[in-house]
Amino acid sequence: MTQTITPDLYGDLVDVASRPDFGEWLGMVRATGGCSQPVHLWGESHTIHHPTGEILTARAPGRLLVACGNRRRTRCPSCSETYRADTFQLIKAGLVGGKAVPDIVTGHAKVFATFTAPSFGPVHHHVTDDRGKRKRCRPHGPGRCHLRHGPDDPELGQPLDPRSYDYSAAVIWNALSTRLWARTVQLVNRQAARLLGIPQRLWPDRGRVSVAKVAEYQARGVVHFHAIFRLDGPEPNIQPPSGATVELLSDAICHAAKMAAIAPPPSEALGDLEPIQWGDQIDLSPITDDAGLTTLTDGQVAGYLAKYATKGAEASGTIDHPIACRACAGRGRDSEGGAACGACHGTGARTHTRQPCVTPHAQAMIDTCWRLGGLPELEHLRLRAWAHMLGFRGHFSTKSRRYSTTLGCLRSARQTWRTAHTLSAHGLDLATPVVHIHAQELEEFDRMTIDDTVLVVGHWQYAGRGYTTGEAIYAATVAQDWAENRRMARLSAGPEWWEAA
Repeated sequence: MTQTITPDLYGDLVDVASRPDFGEWLGMVRATGGCSQPVHLWGESHTIHHPTGEILTARAPGRLLVACGNRRRTRCPSCSETYRADTFQLIKAGLVGGKAVPDIVTGHAKVFATFTAPSFGPVHHHVTDDRGKRKRCRPHGPGRCHLRHGPDDPELGQPLDPRSYDYSAAVIWNALSTRLWARTVQLVNRQAARLLGIPQRLWPDRGRVSVAKVAEYQARGVVHFHAIFRLDGPEPNIQPPSGATVELLSDAICHAAKMAAIAPPPSEALGDLEPIQWGDQIDLSPITDDAGLTTLTDGQVAGYLAKYATKGAEASGTIDHPIACRACAGRGRDSEGGAACGACHGTGARTHTRQPCVTPHAQAMIDTCWRLGGLPELEHLRLRAWAHMLGFRGHFSTKSRRYSTTLGCLRSARQTWRTAHTLSAHGLDLATPVVHIHAQELEEFDRMTIDDTVLVVGHWQYAGRGYTTGEAIYAATVAQDWAENRRMARLSAGPEWWEAA
């Protein structure tokens, strides 16, 4: 995408490049990976070898740029790429071991499953035959459509008849889908124990189903889940019970998908809604080490889930930022429930609920969230606060505790690597403890007797975020360089990384 260079923009570009600290600033931008919305901190820091008092590194008072860490590609492509790479490593470790996950999990039964929502009304969709040739959308039944939609057709996911589409049921399904998922995992464990002939009270001591899932929006504005199920022993490093096969795990998943149901909240405005259940399309594929015609490899599954971890509701035609007022979460009144909120003057919205950049279908779902969110009996669903997400308020990427490592551990490992690089540069033992403290805590720390410690003493305050228009152009060139470097790294790493590209 090109940008017109106006006189004001040209002047801003020149001003940025002529600043005395331009080189230092550009280095900080590179350190953030070309983050598009970095956080600005003002302060100073010192790295001190505590026993000798030697200052290993020192940063003079000034500005520091810190990456925003946003996972959404629409908000920050650079930080979302880091999040996606971390998710890939997290998922892959749960399939083949590593990152503190025992290698024994490679031989455990593993299944990749996709759960979809039921139908809330006919929508336009992309259909192909066995040879990949386009077929007519809906040539039969009510609301016929004889068009052959392409994969990028804006009509995809839009209702054939918006007047008969059940928007209330779709919004409530999004809001309760995470509860439905939790119930499904519970039933998979119960059914696996029953098929193995193990009493329920003994199942935690004999086996466990570990899971990891990623939520993705369909074009029709409802989420569906891609999930990995792994059948373990009571701990990942213990073999599962005898008979714990892929077929048994698949049967347990199918049974749970059919039986899982959540009662909708009672409300006169909703009427008699059907129980919240999965749709008829449940896709299961075994996960193996070797590619086959009916199986998926570990790298393919990890890349597939990592790809969707950085997407949001904007893929279904909505926006990627909240509509509800931050102060009152869309209620329109203060926390006491009495006076009108002063930030939004009682409207509950920080911006207008009618958004010009969304599709008519997404706007109808946003309107439904706003209408239902104003009902007292549905206030616990927080539909107004999550109207921009079409009612869905769960985490996009989740896992069970024993499935794999955590994102926090992966980030800590990067920080440890940087710390080891600093210690090595000054000839210190890599096992030297490193303590991060605030400048105000230094005097108290000095009174403590510690044999060998490296202190990172900092004093930083928030000073804003983002770039000027000219700075954003320079940062965009850095982000493009990083993207090209990552592309070349994937090309040299092998085909499995391209699944996450």
